Order: sequence, then structure tokens, then C-alpha cells
Amino acid sequence: MNSDKLAAHLFAVHEAYAVTAVTPEVCTHAVVQAEVARAVAEAPGVLGLDDIGESIEGRPIRALRCGHGERRVLLWSQMHGDEPTGTLALLDVCALLARRRGEEAWVEEMLEEITLVAIPMLNPDGAERRRRETAAQIDLNRDALALATPEARILKMVHQQFQPHFALHLHDQDLCSVGQSPTASALALLAPAMDAKNSLTSGRLRAMSVGALLVAVLERFSEGRLATFDDTYEPRAFGDNMQAWGTSTLLIESGHWPGDPAKAHVRRLNFVAILTALRAIGDGTYQEANLELYQGLRPNGKRMFHVVVRGVLLQHPSGWSHRADIGLLLEPMARAAGARAQERRLIVQEVGDLSTHSGLEVIDAQGTVLPVSAVAVEAVLSVQELRAALGRGSPS
Repeated sequence: MNSDKLAAHLFAVHEAYAVTAVTPEVCTHAVVQAEVARAVAEAPGVLGLDDIGESIEGRPIRALRCGHGERRVLLWSQMHGDEPTGTLALLDVCALLARRRGEEAWVEEMLEEITLVAIPMLNPDGAERRRRETAAQIDLNRDALALATPEARILKMVHQQFQPHFALHLHDQDLCSVGQSPTASALALLAPAMDAKNSLTSGRLRAMSVGALLVAVLERFSEGRLATFDDTYEPRAFGDNMQAWGTSTLLIESGHWPGDPAKAHVRRLNFVAILTALRAIGDGTYQEANLELYQGLRPNGKRMFHVVVRGVLLQHPSGWSHRADIGLLLEPMARAAGARAQERRLIVQEVGDLSTHSGLEVIDAQGTVLPVSAVAVEAVLSVQELRAALGRGSPS
């Protein structure tokens, strides 16, 4: 089947393969390693697992491998410990590879064409703390030159030994809009620059073609929520360096979806994207993609909040009053360790006219009167406290 039909099929069957017991709240090193080991045990001779090193705190870092084709693909996730969506999607991919049913005959063909090495959790110490950085407080994606951390040295070693033709780099991103629209970005794709001149080499163009293919097949499931992001050259980043080392590299950044704090739909989009990309790399059909689809992606914007409260009537002790909107963002995961997504607290980011912005959740305050002191910028409050404040206010 072609890429479009394959993507539709994968979207439809994701539920059958999704490892639903592993959610962002329980995505720890031990849980992920157990699920990976289970998939490998279910598919001897199809999936293999190699110890490739240890984190600073001694947690084993392992690489999955499958296939025996000529086109080599390197994939890694959770380079930043607080970005689990790609890891969860990768577990679902492993489940399909291990438990594939009769309709997945295409997998056998793909594994004849590609050799895949995947690192499901490159920064396990950061994942344990739900923090971006490693245990040494170093951003792993700014360590491609200094190689100060063992995790960075592991990734560099794997690249040198494997010499991949393609790389898929899985991240989560902050809450962003699609360009200047009030629409949340669900996925952002980037073939990063390889130098300060933003050169378009043949290798980078191949990565862009894979991105274009994903735009084509994901558009119907993403409802216009695909974007790209800043391609300013970062000489310390692994994506930029792998592009320069001759590996066609594509970053897939998981964004957000309204009413879906656990990112279940974005995880599903990743599942479709990863497998469709691998299949197209294997049979070479990514080369048929219309490059303009990638080039036409709008950049990530800043027109979104996690919660927008519309139409509060603010009052100041001086006697001033006026209607205003309130934009709030969820506090970082590290500060809410152990809390479910819906229990994380909110931080007031902006107060005023937010008619050009939107939120993953929009609350109509219907003119509820609130004192200015209740919505001070940078104030922290829970969802329950916010609703209580709106409930205590009086309609104008």
C-alpha cells in the first residue's frame, strides 16, 4: 500500500497496539525498559536489544535494533527527560513490530529494506526527575561538541559505529500556535540547518522530503495543526551536527491537542509518522513527496495558552474596572512531579485583550467580577482555585 493508505491504516489500528498502561505520568526508566524487554521477548529474531552504556547515575541505556536492509535509520527519544511523548509512541511502534497481525505484511518488506537502531530513552536520569537536563544539569542537546556527559558520548558513539543514512529525533515542544493563528501546533517538523549559512545539501533535502511526506499523510488527522520551528543553526545540537555529518536528520516535535492533556492523540500522530517515515525511507517513496509541503509549513507561534478565561470584569481599589481576558500556562512538569496532568497548577501569564489568542481550554467568565489582585501576573493557582475564584465572583 502507498504511504497515504498506510498512514490511514496505522491511524485506524493504533488502539490495537497502544501500550496504554504507560502514560506520561508513569513514563520512568524502569517502566520503559520493562516494556521494551517484553516486546523483544515476544519477537525473538525480529527485535534485538543491546546495552550501549550507562547514564551518570548508572541507569542502563539500551538500543533496540531490527531489520537487515541497506538503508540505516537511527531514532532516539527523550533526550530531554521531561519530553515523554516520543518514547510512548516508540513503545507502540515496538508493540506493532512484535505483535503484528496478518494485515501488517508490509512490515516484513520494510525490514528487508531498512536497519533500524532506536534508543527509547537517552536521558533516563532526567526522566526520573521530569526535568529537561541530565543529572549533571547539562542540556544533552547542547552537548554534541563538548561531549561532557556519558549520554552524549553514547549517542555520538552509536552514530559513528552505525553510520545511519537517516535520523529521526523525537522531542516534545512548549505550547505553540500554528504561525500567528489561535490554533495549537500538534506536531512541528524540522530538517535542522547544518551550518550558519543554512545550506541546502542533498542530505538535508532528503530529510525535508521525508518531512513533506509526513505533512501529506498527516494533514487529515492533524486538522491543520502541523508547523515547523526555528531553523537557526545551533552548533552544539545533535540534530544540526548529524545533518553536517551526512545523516539526513528530521526532528519531530510533539505539541498539544485541545482537551487532551495526556497527549494521546499526539502520541497517535507520532506512531503514524514514525512507521510511515520508516516505510517510505525503506522503499524510497519519500523521494516522490512534494517538497513545497514542507517548505509551506508555518512556523511555531506564541498565540496559545493552556487556559484562557474570557470576559472577566476586573476591578481595582482605585475604582477602575474593565473587561479582560486571562491567559494561563501549566507549571513545568518538574515542579509538579507525581501530579497527573489535570492536577498541575497554572501560572498567570498575561491579562488583557487576548482576542488574537486561544487556549487548549477556554472558559467563558460571563462578566464575573474579580479584583485585580486575584489574577496577578506570575501568580500560581490550581484549576480548582481558578474555578473557585470565578465562582465567588459576581456576574456584572
